[in-house]
Amino acid sequence: MTPGPLHLELRMGAIASHIVQRLADAAIDDMRARYDFGRILHELRSERRGAGQTGAVRILAERLGVDASALRRYAQVSAVIPEREFDWMMRLGNERGEPLTWSHIELLARVLDVEKRRQLASAVAREGLSVRALLGRLRAAPR
Repeated sequence: MTPGPLHLELRMGAIASHIVQRLADAAIDDMRARYDFGRILHELRSERRGAGQTGAVRILAERLGVDASALRRYAQVSAVIPEREFDWMMRLGNERGEPLTWSHIELLARVLDVEKRRQLASAVAREGLSVRALLGRLRAAPR
């Protein structure tokens, strides 16, 4: 007996939910790695400020095959957003269960007021704001 259309629809829904969850988990793992790496870079930069070793980030970027500006942004995020707040942000998700993106996190790190940053992060998840829409809100916000 072949499964009917309802069975097929239910199965495809379950498969889609599973895929979305796996992708969300992978995205969160990636962002946690970037945050942790940023924290290490921030500590290295702080240690080396007076030591005359300004090229450490550049050298590391070359060895990793990434742009040094990306590493600096990782460090900036970890310097501005405390780990507990970052963990909270990683638990936020839109209606499909997708987490905020790293680009959202980088923009949120520009907001130094913790409460405002939390409100914006919640809005990103609740309203499904794109990075461009979040940038628009940041530009429109009074300083």
